Amino acid sequence: RELVESGRKHKAVELYKIKKVSLGLGAKLAGVSLSEFFDLLREHNVYLNLELEDAKQALETARKLL
Repeated sequence: RELVESGRKHKAVELYKIKKVSLGLGAKLAGVSLSEFFDLLREHNVYLNLELEDAKQALETARKLL
């Protein structure tokens, strides 16, 4: 079971790394929370695939919610 879980996480990180999945989908595929997926990416030395426009949109959404 642990091997399957580890493989799923690794696959999700690899798919994110080659820009085939988003952060949210990567986390879902890995079976972890978004913050845990950030940690997984950091452990694998994978940088976030965020563009300036993505960051601006996320900030705007956060402001609307708060």
